[in-house]
Amino acid sequence: MLEATYSTRVYYDDTDAGGVVYYANYLKYCERAKQEFLLKHGCDLFKLHEDGLYLVVKQVKAEYVKSLRLGDRLDVFVGVKRLRRASIELLFEIKSHGEVAFRSEIQSVMVDDDNKIIRLPNCINKIRGD
Repeated sequence: MLEATYSTRVYYDDTDAGGVVYYANYLKYCERAKQEFLLKHGCDLFKLHEDGLYLVVKQVKAEYVKSLRLGDRLDVFVGVKRLRRASIELLFEIKSHGEVAFRSEIQSVMVDDDNKIIRLPNCINKIRGD
């Protein structure tokens, strides 16, 4: 199940010269929504970072359905697709005016200061039961 975790408006610096959201910025919206989603479920990526643990993106699948434009309001919805020992796959939908504009699946892995893949911390694993 997807839940709304991040809302914003499309600002000028999000767009190209034609006023359309630059393609990479859809992923920026997803990243912000991921952080809010994890915070909402009790996992503070800022604290993990201070402890030398990093949730890094391994794979991205993206589907651009409809262009977002300057001034549009958007909501990002997030849900867990799969949790594994060292990785989490999240589903994202960005909606504007009640319509899906973008879908993505993003797989991230947990690494330590040496960039070694490690087990997900409990704060992420407990999301499995939500």
